[in-house]
Amino acid sequence: MRLCLALAVGAVLVSAPAYARDDDRKKETQGAGTSMDTGDPAYTETSDEGPYAPGASKKKKKAAAPARSKKAEEKFEPRPRDPFVVFLEPLVGFGSTRLPAPVTESSTGDATILALQLGGRYDLTPKLSLGLELGWSTASVETAPGASISATAFANPVILGEYRHALSLTTTLPILAGIGIPIGQGEPSPGTSDRVGARHALVNALADAAYGLYEPELYQPERLPILLGVGLRHEAKGLELHASTKFVFGINVGGQLQDPGYYPTGTLNLNTVAIRNVTLAGLTLDVLEKPDVWAGLDAWLAYRLLDPIEFESGATPPSDLQFVLEPRVGARFDKIRPSLGFILPLGGQAGDIWAIRLHADYAF
Repeated sequence: MRLCLALAVGAVLVSAPAYARDDDRKKETQGAGTSMDTGDPAYTETSDEGPYAPGASKKKKKAAAPARSKKAEEKFEPRPRDPFVVFLEPLVGFGSTRLPAPVTESSTGDATILALQLGGRYDLTPKLSLGLELGWSTASVETAPGASISATAFANPVILGEYRHALSLTTTLPILAGIGIPIGQGEPSPGTSDRVGARHALVNALADAAYGLYEPELYQPERLPILLGVGLRHEAKGLELHASTKFVFGINVGGQLQDPGYYPTGTLNLNTVAIRNVTLAGLTLDVLEKPDVWAGLDAWLAYRLLDPIEFESGATPPSDLQFVLEPRVGARFDKIRPSLGFILPLGGQAGDIWAIRLHADYAF
């Protein structure tokens, strides 16, 4: 028993130094590890996620998705086009215009004119439309102080076709062609014995001038009108830009000069084909959202290359160019779209007349 107890005590005394050495080694190791963690920046700094970090591309896509979605929501959509539209357009004009005659005799008397246009267009396809325009006018013209004459006249009906080529979602290129029916009233030959026909021709000449020489296809009697044109239309948010140019050829279908030497100071000439070019540019700008109100401005240049009847003499004739301005304002009420314009010719053949134009579209 005593022997066993002595052996146990001896074993404890021998192993104690060994455990102490092992414990010291562990402390040194732990102390060294703590020193490295706090002293070396490589163990304390954290890395930012770079473009090549795992999952970075997926996170980018998730972050960009809402921005793209918002951008798509804000993308402008052009206003939808109504497939069938009819219109009514009364115009009231005041002033005078010039006729083929010597300068001292070319001006008509002061007149008050009421012109009426009506018609419509129908989209046969999303790109192709067919339209019709009709015109009628009445005027009271002063012939002498305290004396006047009154007359009415129908214009040439015109059939129009338009093809719209889409250059982009918001830009189109309309191509226009038209032909008239030569039944407009009037005998435009100076000195004609047909007094009723002369008055009809005078009314149509005044209507042509009041419209700023923009629509000769309607207001040239005894002519078969053929129209060719092209335009450009661009829509943006709250803004619409448009431009066009057209040539109108008026082919003589039976008109004759009663007396080429009616005026002793010159000679009257009847052209087989009358030609006029009209080039227009304009814009409309939305000014109110509710109600939907817009304002716009159109400006055009009418170039009379060949008139139906021309007077030739040594005197300087009026300019063949006619510049016209038309500020406009309008509104959109569901199916009805009224507008008001002020036609102001500047100089030229129609420079002594101005007009107020009312227009109303009804869409189906």
